[in-house]
Amino acid sequence: MTTEIPQGFIDEMRSLLGEQECQALCRALDEPATVAVRMNPARPIASPLPEGEPVEWHPQSRRLTDRPQFTLMPEFHAGAFYVQDPSSMFISHAVAHAATLLPGELTMLDACAAPGGKSTAAADALPEGSLLVANEYDARRAQILVENLTKWGLPNVIVTQGDTARLSAMRECFDLILVDAPCSGEGMMRKDETARSQWSQGLVRQCATLQQEILSNLWPTLRPGGILIYSTCTFNLAEDEMQVRFLMHEYGAESVEIPCPTEWGIGASRLPDLHALRFMPHLTRGEGLFLSMLRKPGNGQRITPRPSKKRKGGSGKASPSGLRELLRTPSAYEPVPIGEGEWSAIPKAYLPLYQQLASQTKVLQAGIPLVTEKGRDLIPHQALALSRELNPEHFPSCSLSREQALDYLRRQPLTLSPDAPRGYLLATYAGLPLGFLKNLGNRANNLYPAPWRIRNL
Repeated sequence: MTTEIPQGFIDEMRSLLGEQECQALCRALDEPATVAVRMNPARPIASPLPEGEPVEWHPQSRRLTDRPQFTLMPEFHAGAFYVQDPSSMFISHAVAHAATLLPGELTMLDACAAPGGKSTAAADALPEGSLLVANEYDARRAQILVENLTKWGLPNVIVTQGDTARLSAMRECFDLILVDAPCSGEGMMRKDETARSQWSQGLVRQCATLQQEILSNLWPTLRPGGILIYSTCTFNLAEDEMQVRFLMHEYGAESVEIPCPTEWGIGASRLPDLHALRFMPHLTRGEGLFLSMLRKPGNGQRITPRPSKKRKGGSGKASPSGLRELLRTPSAYEPVPIGEGEWSAIPKAYLPLYQQLASQTKVLQAGIPLVTEKGRDLIPHQALALSRELNPEHFPSCSLSREQALDYLRRQPLTLSPDAPRGYLLATYAGLPLGFLKNLGNRANNLYPAPWRIRNL
């Protein structure tokens, strides 16, 4: 790091932690960041990753001894693993605990979701049949969120883009809400020059104001008895405990303790009247994180929106035949037109919620995008190729070598063997899906999304 730790930040940490612990924190912030990956439970691989030990709170992960060039690993692009800070992986443990307090299928909102690391970790911890709504305010970051959720292969996900104020009308629709709030980024000072250079007390105040606004927008959308998980990647009280205390005093939120063995080295709240966890780089093997769980008073079921007589995005148009057969469990999904000529499979149980979301905010992707109609042709969507719900018997597969796989990911044309089937093929590498090809015989059209292509080869 070439940028010095801001003196104002040091002074604040000295006041919060004391001199000795403040010095230990600052020394840790000048050390190299931890490199870790979280494995996709639906994409088992003979891992090409360096050796490493599991993260204490996420056994399906590992800290790596060195950082490989992930871009040159087809497994990375196939969603076999996600590169993520160990502290951030704790959201999986928190969601799993929330699920023990909220039995049954859950409807969860990740309100500030990009780039998608916590979204994918949370979704894998939800009970089977649950739905995740992943929202992002920033349009550019929302596209990255779509890409990462698509690569993870999750079928029961709706991605939206917009201000949380646009969601506030969805009263009591969610059982569980994650607010990984925009913050001053103090916990990222070890690996991000910008976090150091942009820090100021004014930024802290600005972020605290925004966080309170977001929480006020979202609290009405949580059903009575539902749970809200609040997190930041910062250390100061104004953005952390004071936001939790705001929910407790303003809305009667109940602070909930999260089981956490002492040997994990995770710190506790700096205020005595609430439960919270503090991941501090000098104590925990990960970057800075604050996390607290709160329960809404009362007990009640989430409000399920009434089904709409007119589906959003269509006018009663019949779906092309055979769309449901693209999926492993066709009876669980409803083909719905989304956009011009585009069809997605929406989980039937959550179709009314999708319709309400589409009327309140901008839906970028819903359920499993299936195909795009182009004349008489039905072009299969990249999300279908990577979905855990893809019917493996519907498309012939084409196994690629590592060199071919990298060419495919660069969106280069490929020449297949003469005996390869004609038509749409599922391109795979080491048994992992990468996307679709259209084999014309003399050549194969590469259908990998242009915005995702590898550019540094």
